Amino acid sequence: MPELQRAAARATAAKHRQAEGTGETVRIGHVEMRCGADHPLVPRLNRAYLFSDRFNDIVEDIVENRRVMLIGHTGAGKTSLIEQVAARSRHGVLRSNMNGQTTVGDFVGFWTVKGGETIWVDGVLPTAMREGLWLIVDEIDFAEPSILAALTAVLEPHGRLVLKEKGNEIVAPHPDFRLFATANAVGAMSQFRHLYQGANLMNEAFLDRWRVYLLDYLTPAEEADVLMATLAPHMTRTLATTLAAIAADCRAAFAREDLSSAFSTRRLLDWAELMLRTGDPERAAAPAIYAKVSPEDAALIRGIIRHHIAPAPGA
Repeated sequence: MPELQRAAARATAAKHRQAEGTGETVRIGHVEMRCGADHPLVPRLNRAYLFSDRFNDIVEDIVENRRVMLIGHTGAGKTSLIEQVAARSRHGVLRSNMNGQTTVGDFVGFWTVKGGETIWVDGVLPTAMREGLWLIVDEIDFAEPSILAALTAVLEPHGRLVLKEKGNEIVAPHPDFRLFATANAVGAMSQFRHLYQGANLMNEAFLDRWRVYLLDYLTPAEEADVLMATLAPHMTRTLATTLAAIAADCRAAFAREDLSSAFSTRRLLDWAELMLRTGDPERAAAPAIYAKVSPEDAALIRGIIRHHIAPAPGA
């Protein structure tokens, strides 16, 4: 272990020296990352976003141009992590959601007729590769096999895409191009496949082309910090801790399959913001939580909330 730690320290120092010589950089967590050129697709910066220490390895992989897949339950922050890294380093992001309606033409490209002329339209993959954008393939475990086949060609760090429909044109990746995927029911999450109906199995040969990270929800302490930072100065520490505990209980119920819907940090923030406006947790929960879930889930969540926050007299 001491020898391994010395080797890792030398490698990290070398990467930092290399980054210093490549223009403007920004520190994200413990990692120095080169900034991109400003682009209209740079995500909106969330200054309250919390970069946990467990994200450092992911940011390192982005710097090294690894293919990164983030797995975890809905609302665990998989996509937002990539977007907030991009926001801080000023890289444009494209997202392609594998919702069952995304075709290989949408992803790779297609011929169409415009003004009497037949023209080629790049899909999101060659567009990102040519322009040096970051491409997030959301819910890749729902992707069509033809899309996965097209992806396989570019999963190596410098892999190229062959556009067979365009006379075998070769698309080489821009140095800033990065490829990400998110999934709910892959690898370590396979045990939850029954919660995500329609998710496809992915073989180990495909997964071995990615660095796969399991993302869990924020801890209650971390989530309380996010609430404080996002809704300052109105959010108190006591209320933030209580709301984070409610979210944790709802997620535990989801893991037990007592709830059929997850409880994202985004949902928690929306509820908290509306609660500060109305002064009433139940009134705020109606549009922020209850209307988005089944009546059975709403009743269970209402019970969890009332366990932590006593209802107003007469409620």
